[in-house]
Amino acid sequence: MARPAEFDRSEVLNKAMEIFWRTGYIATSVTDLVHATNLKPGSLYGAFNSKRGLFLEVIDNYANRSLTRISECMEQSDSAIDAIAHFFSCMCKELENDELGKGCLMINTLLELATEDDDIRIKVTEYLNRIEHHFYVALENARLNGEIKPETDCNSLAKMLMTGIWGLRVMSTTRPDPAIYSGIVVHLLSSLERVRN
Repeated sequence: MARPAEFDRSEVLNKAMEIFWRTGYIATSVTDLVHATNLKPGSLYGAFNSKRGLFLEVIDNYANRSLTRISECMEQSDSAIDAIAHFFSCMCKELENDELGKGCLMINTLLELATEDDDIRIKVTEYLNRIEHHFYVALENARLNGEIKPETDCNSLAKMLMTGIWGLRVMSTTRPDPAIYSGIVVHLLSSLERVRN
């Protein structure tokens, strides 16, 4: 019996992620993935079953990294409002450094596949909802701690912040002047300032 090929799964996922991120799921061929990962087709299929199986694992990997990064941002400050502002500051820098205009892999995937693949749509939507929930929990804690006004609708405010993220990520694919990002973020964060106690 042939011994299964050995490789660094994390490295393969990162390389596959880059090609999916640049060209999209549908336009990425198995040949593209073979070249990007330096694996033979048999090894790719043996490890991931299919292009779709590899893509689903890439989405999981990307989403979990995003969720970890957001959690770390939220832990940077005792103030929920300051923590959210810090997150958007970090996001601004990330967008400014995105010279290729890749946007967000999860949002790109929804825009490409929402009407094509229900399983992928549901998976990505669940991850995005978890990101929104981070904002909701932070805002609700801020409300309970008296940092923001007691009548604040934390659910709607969290959704507004997520709408801002969507807009910024999609806009980044057009490669605008980087100064535009910081201007938009100032307006987004002004909504938080208005609900401070």
